[in-house]
Parts: sequence; C-alpha cells; structure tokens
Amino acid sequence: MRPAGGILFLPPLLLIGLVLFLYYSQPGLLQSFEAKSYDWRLRVWRGPIDQTGAFAIVAIDDKSIAELGRFPWTRRLYADLIERATEAGAKGLLFDVLFPEPEAKAADHAFAEAIARAGNITLVGAFEIAPDGSPSNFLQNIPQLQNAAGQIAHINIFPDDDGVLRWTRLTLPLDGRNIPSLAYAAALAAVDTTHFAAEEFSLKADNLRIPTDAGHALLINHRGPPGAFEHFSFVDVLFRRLPADALRDKVLFVGPTAIGLYDMRISPFSNNIPGIEINANIADNLLRGDFIERGGIETVIDLLAIVIGGLLAALIALRLRAALSFPLIALFTLAFAVFTCVQLSHGHWVNVVYPLLSIGLVYLTASYLRFFYLDRRSRQMRAMFSSYVSRKVVDELVKNPELAKVGGDSKFITILFADIKNYTSYSERRTPQEVVKTLNEYLAEMTHAIIDFDGTLDKFMGDGILAYWGAPLPQENHSELAARCALEMLRRLQLLHTKWAAEGTEPLCCGIGIHSGEVIAGNIGAEGKKMEYTVIGDAVNLTFRIQNESRQANAPVMTEALYQRIRNLVVVEPLGPVLVKGKDIPIDIFALKEIAA
Repeated sequence: MRPAGGILFLPPLLLIGLVLFLYYSQPGLLQSFEAKSYDWRLRVWRGPIDQTGAFAIVAIDDKSIAELGRFPWTRRLYADLIERATEAGAKGLLFDVLFPEPEAKAADHAFAEAIARAGNITLVGAFEIAPDGSPSNFLQNIPQLQNAAGQIAHINIFPDDDGVLRWTRLTLPLDGRNIPSLAYAAALAAVDTTHFAAEEFSLKADNLRIPTDAGHALLINHRGPPGAFEHFSFVDVLFRRLPADALRDKVLFVGPTAIGLYDMRISPFSNNIPGIEINANIADNLLRGDFIERGGIETVIDLLAIVIGGLLAALIALRLRAALSFPLIALFTLAFAVFTCVQLSHGHWVNVVYPLLSIGLVYLTASYLRFFYLDRRSRQMRAMFSSYVSRKVVDELVKNPELAKVGGDSKFITILFADIKNYTSYSERRTPQEVVKTLNEYLAEMTHAIIDFDGTLDKFMGDGILAYWGAPLPQENHSELAARCALEMLRRLQLLHTKWAAEGTEPLCCGIGIHSGEVIAGNIGAEGKKMEYTVIGDAVNLTFRIQNESRQANAPVMTEALYQRIRNLVVVEPLGPVLVKGKDIPIDIFALKEIAA
C-alpha cells in the first residue's frame, strides 16, 4: 500500500484494538446485544430439537387444582402419587416442591413411608444467594421427609440480567459436599446413579461426563418452546387415567405449571415457561450430551473474527469504491452471521456482536477516510486532467496520483506547439462570431488528435495549442506519439479545409513545432486559489521558436534531439541549422514528411 494508504490504515487498526478491549471488558450493553442475538439464533435459526423421551412432567396444573382444591395440598396426595407412579413403572420422581414445615403427623408419616418404599425419590432445597453470588443458608425439607428420600437437589436458578435463563449451576457447595441441581439429579436418575465426582471443569458420573466452567455452570441447550416434553396432569396420574405404559421407564418431574403458582420463567424460546420444564430441558441436555460450548476454541474464533474481519473491512473500503465495497461488506457480514448460526447448530456459541462491530466501525471509518482523502484526491485529479488527457491516462493518475507530483519534478518529455498562421490579419477580415466559430472547430479537431494519441493538452494560448507527452505519466514512446499526432493534426486540418471550402469559409493554416527535452512538470500556481499542471523550461521555449520555421516548410518541424530518438521511423527533410530567438548557437531542424505505419 502507498504511504498515504498506510496512514489511512492507522485509524482502522486503532478501532480493531478498541473492539478487542471491549471484548475483554464486556460492557453490559454489548453483552446484552450478544445474548439477544444468541437467543435469536437458537430460536429462529436452529429452532426446536427433539428430546430423548427419558423425562416427563407431572404437572400441578389448573386442572388438578380445580379437582383437588386450593394449593398447597395435603401430603397424603403426594404419597398416593408416588404409589401410582411406582406402579406405572416410573424410573424416578423429583419433586420441585419444598416441604420445610410439618403438616399433620399422619400425613407426614404417610408421605415419608411412600418415599422410602419407592427408593427413587429426590426432594429439593433452596440456597440463599449472597450479594457476591455465593450460596449461604440452605432451606431444606423437614428431616422426616429428607431422611426418607436420601437424595436432595437444589432448585436455585441464575437468570441473566435480562431475566432469561441461559446458564445453569449444576452443583452448589454445602458443608464440604456438592449439592446437584434438580436437573442434574434427574440426569443422574436416568442413568441409575446418585453419585458423581466434581472436578475443576467437569462433572463425572459413570458414563455421564459434563464439561462445565470453574463454577460448574453450563449453557442450557434448550429443546424448544413450552410443551417440548410430555405433560401429565397430577390428577390423571393420581386417579390412574393414563395408558398403562405412559410413565414406564420415565424420570418424572413433579412441579407447578399453573400460572397462579408463579413458577414461570423466561427462556430464549418463551417469556412464559414453567420452571419445571426448564429443569426438564437441562436434564435432557445433560443426558444426550449435546452441549453448547463457549470456551477456549470459541474465544480464539471470536478474536480472529474481530481482527480479520476488521482488516478485510479496511482493505475493501480503502481499495474499492462504495458501489463495490458496500455490497461486498454486506455479503461478508451476512456470511459471518450465517457462520455463527451454523456454529451454534453444532454446539458452539461464536460471538457475532463484537466481530460485526469491528467490521462496521472499521468500514464506516475507512469509507469516510477514503471519501475525504483518497476519493477527494481522485476527484481533484480527474478535474485537473480529464479535460486535456485521455481517459486511460486519467485512470492511471487516479490510481497513482504521486506520478503528477505537486510542486514540480524534472522530466524528459516531448513538447508540441501549434499556432495559426497570420491569425491577426485573418481575424481582422471577419466578424468576431465567424472567427470564434471557425476557431472552435479548429481547436476541437486538434484537441481530439492530441487526446487520441494519449497526449496532454496543456493549454490554449489564444490561437496557439501547447501539448506534451511523457508527463504526467511516463511514456516510453512519447517522441513517436508526438510525431504521429503532429501529422494527424495536419490531416484533420485538411478535412476542415474541405468542409470550410464547401461552406465558403476562409480556411485556417497552422505551423507545428515538436521537440524532446528536459522540463519541470508539476502543479504550478497559488495553492487553494488557482493551480494547474503544466510544464516549464527552456525546452518549452525552444518548441515555441521552431514552430515559426514550419510556416515555410508546410510540415511539422522537429529538433535534432527529437529526430535522433525516432530516426528509424520517420522520413524528414533537413532544413539546416537555424538561429532561433534566445539561442546563441544555431540548431538543426527537420521537416517531418512521413512516419512508418
């Protein structure tokens, strides 16, 4: 990249660094956007997924409350429920209901007896969570019931700041041991165990290995909206209204789903899902092992996406015009968004907000810089040269503006000067309108000839025309191009003579001088006021002088310096040495007759 381009690349690099800083500092607003994008990808792109069928919900629902009366119910009903579920072949029951106070002695005893006989019952407790997030006081069931169950689980939930349940804590510490969550206890029951080992970044139980973070937290791979799991009404189980094998080999969650019991939660799929169903989602996720990971590999992908995405955005914005760069950036952004969706479908939460922030900020900034620096310079270059050089020369200057060095640079070029013979007397014989019309026709044809041969039309000097080759762009064959142009100008002038004769217009004749030599080429003038790219120097003056000699030769006249450069291509007539104004020594000049095709 050119030096100016390198300078323009500095702000995008700083912005990429800023996005990396934000990624590590994780400001709440951006984290919220990322979390919402995760929910959208899970809900819309991936959509619901099938569950294993190992778990079902025995719902304390509106139907059951209508039949059994106001909740809470007597514990005799729970004892009867355990007996019915056990008869139906249920693999285990987990109660998402706390029993922290005694009821009637007979009811507590009946419930404890049913729990003990079943041998596959899990009861729950709840931790108080301190402001720093650590668990403290643990609220449990009455000892009579807890001792009968043996297995206990916690029912604490840890929603994100927006209330959505995306993470779960699978264990919490209590008196030197780890208490499993209700969902983890259900997964353990599904593999016929209650024992597990808590390691630094995982939990292990028989063939059930679960990767977690250091706090034994896990992203929940939600199965779908409410209703993803089988629901059986509490009263239907209690009164044996289900098919004989409906509960066979299932691990049953027993808990409230009635709206009036206020155990409704928010998931990526729904703003109103029963908490017991969230636990079923987690348990099924653990049993199947289709985890969503957001760890080392995902972090590396995030960082690479931020850096590479930002660099590509800068290159595209600085190298291409908006008509091309914007669609490319839009396509690249869409492709990356699809990539993150596909990765989520494969269990990887790849960040989308920070990479897109990097791409967006860098692209907008680089586009702004391009518009106000590169594009402005290109527009200036086009405005400066488009009226007096060919389109391909302008395009090359826009790509490499340093070739037209501001302030002047020494160049070896070929200069052409054409001047109308006896213009003063010609203009005196005609009206100004006739003179202007004829002069414009003449200047237009001469200009076309210069442009066609890739020359630079410097200026009109009254009736004179100054052009040159080899500046602002280097041209290996600038001497040949100038010679060919001189003959073409005379050919076009002859065509004009024919036209003017038919119109009854007095024709114009011109003399042409061409010379190769060193000049100073560059933008000359008052910066900010009036600037133009031109050439100055003795070689230009000499071209003016020898043009006068062509009036008698009736052919373009060239200097020996030019002739020596193209002598193998041209047919000339020596005109001998002449002493031109401003020179002390005569110079050899040649009339150009023909040039090889």
